[in-house]
Amino acid sequence: MSDRSVFLFPGLGAYSSNVLREARRSYPLVGELFAEIDATAAEYGVPPVSDVLFGPREASIKELLENQAELLQLAIFGASVATHRILVQEGADPFLLVGHSFGEMAALVCAGAFDLADGVRLVCARTEALRPWEGLGAMAAIGANEAVVKHLIGLVEEPDLVIGCANAPQQTVISGDTAAIMRAGEAAEALGFFFARLNLPYASHHPSMQAAVGDFMELMKPVRQRPLRRPVLSPIHGRRYHDGDDLKQALADCLVLPVHFTDTVRTLHAQGCKKFVETGALNALTRCVQATVPKVQTFAPLLDPAAETAQLRAAAEALRARTTAKRVVTLTVPAAPPEAAVVAPVSVPLPVPVKADAIPAARVEEDVIQQAATVSHNGDARQSVLARLRALYADALEYPADILTENAALEAELGVDSLKQTSLLTKVIEEFRLPDEPGGLRVWELANLGKIADHILSSAQGALR
Repeated sequence: MSDRSVFLFPGLGAYSSNVLREARRSYPLVGELFAEIDATAAEYGVPPVSDVLFGPREASIKELLENQAELLQLAIFGASVATHRILVQEGADPFLLVGHSFGEMAALVCAGAFDLADGVRLVCARTEALRPWEGLGAMAAIGANEAVVKHLIGLVEEPDLVIGCANAPQQTVISGDTAAIMRAGEAAEALGFFFARLNLPYASHHPSMQAAVGDFMELMKPVRQRPLRRPVLSPIHGRRYHDGDDLKQALADCLVLPVHFTDTVRTLHAQGCKKFVETGALNALTRCVQATVPKVQTFAPLLDPAAETAQLRAAAEALRARTTAKRVVTLTVPAAPPEAAVVAPVSVPLPVPVKADAIPAARVEEDVIQQAATVSHNGDARQSVLARLRALYADALEYPADILTENAALEAELGVDSLKQTSLLTKVIEEFRLPDEPGGLRVWELANLGKIADHILSSAQGALR
């Protein structure tokens, strides 16, 4: 029973501009799959997703959010389906598929409930149904448990704010009005909790969006449901899907219902699932699994853009042993109390709480500013910037400064997940007055302090202060 494996399909945060570029050279199915996605997306006036992922110029998540939302969402959807197909082709045999919010569509396509073309239609229909809500709200992650975040919402007296999702024991996502989200963030940081606004164009899955459910159902009419070939568990509905379910209605209801990911992981672990695979970009869900249950194996084969093929094959090899245990007929996840409602549509890594006053107001002296354009990156200016960064990160992470060397990998060696790193890079932008916008820096490209220092020094002349 302990060799049961679960494929996890992430939500709207699972985008990397480099995803599948390396794997595409080894697996022709990647190009074939995205060619089919492009052909169906063209019916909706969506330009080729292949150009976004594999074209000569990389596109950031911020850039895609500002343009056609379907491009970003189809890229995430396609990456998940492609990862599943590669792993199965390599011999992996998952016990169960689990989608996190938006990821449920990819999970159901991989399970056979919808073909690939209809999966594209589902994504485009969902995007169209939610388009009127763009810019009307926000979502944010807080590094505290669900009960604490409920009290926080009460403290700021914002009754329209709702808890989105318990992704892990110390990660909760809230959804609602943008101004209310930011007020809750100020309170969270004042109390010493980590806070980060998510890169989403709307306050998805808020109860006020009930009207989108009917719109989504109407737009899904051309889509045909097919028999399931693999079992799929919904953390939103708290059970396995069955062929008797109206899966289009189930997906529509996901727009306003909460995700209970932590409870789902605990239930699966209790039933013998000890191997979890991130079937898509980055490692948001597997980090949440690691923080939720002990002694499990997790795989995020697309985390390192330069080693996708090797990591996909390694994950498949670890999962190749087929379980002899009979698949469960029913699997029910305990539901959270009704007041916990409203789901987070994006999967995000487990943040570490940060003290509100943990990051000092470090400044770079005027002589360093003047030298930045002319002094070598190996010279005094670079060392000054590194020293400031080391102090900033040491204080924020409560790590000894001597372990924060310029080449120490922030995630792989020091355990700083991508969401926490995004928050810290926002502080770097503020402290050094960089021209970058918060959330616009590519975390995977700034994997250590040395690379961050180089970015600071290569920015515009007036960037340092």
